[in-house]
Amino acid sequence: MPCASLTKADLHLHTTYSDGYATPAQVVHHVIQHTDIRVIAITDHDEITGAYEAHKYAEGTDLHVIIGEEISTREGHLLAYFIHERIRPGMSAHDTIRAIHEQGGLAVAAHPYDWMVRSLGHHGLLTHAAQPHCFWQFDAIETLNASLRPRYANVRATHAAHTLKLPMIGGSDSHLLDTIGYGYTVFEGETPAQLRDAITLGHTHVNGTFWRMHDLMSAGSRLVQRTVTTMALRVWPHQSRTHHI
Repeated sequence: MPCASLTKADLHLHTTYSDGYATPAQVVHHVIQHTDIRVIAITDHDEITGAYEAHKYAEGTDLHVIIGEEISTREGHLLAYFIHERIRPGMSAHDTIRAIHEQGGLAVAAHPYDWMVRSLGHHGLLTHAAQPHCFWQFDAIETLNASLRPRYANVRATHAAHTLKLPMIGGSDSHLLDTIGYGYTVFEGETPAQLRDAITLGHTHVNGTFWRMHDLMSAGSRLVQRTVTTMALRVWPHQSRTHHI
């Protein structure tokens, strides 16, 4: 029998619907034209509109788009995949995971040892997600997040996945077009359904590289520009609108 094909999936991408700097259409176009990624998940913060928009733009192409969301829970960020309705932020991790599963989705601990944002690894991941009394019933852990500094945070996440016997996924956590595909998940098959099966069975692998200092500086610079523009629109809304016209 011929060997099953291996496919790369970037499962952590942001668009202009949260804090990304590319529209869903730009993300889809870039992935198709400039990468060998063939499955992506749009995981905007507390929003799924961009994921649906990207899914629409990808119709008729060889790119598959998963509807996802990065949800801000009280204990830290949590990734949801294969959902169909937005899940509101601000709930406990336990209630958020339950809401994901009620939609038939997968719940994944995002960058659990990131020190720059509130993360589940610092709020009881190894305790709450442990068997036999599993309070946080995760389906997987993000063990490769290409944006993380220090990189040791991914090592800790990998250790947690092994300890908890949970599958591993990877993504770029890209907010820029240039960093899409830096981190990714490898699975046998080609479709989102086959990816889901691979995650569930623990048959995924992670690989990739990390954001370069240039990428971090570029993202930081654009964040400052966006903040200044937002403040200007609030303080001088009429003048700002006139200027853009």
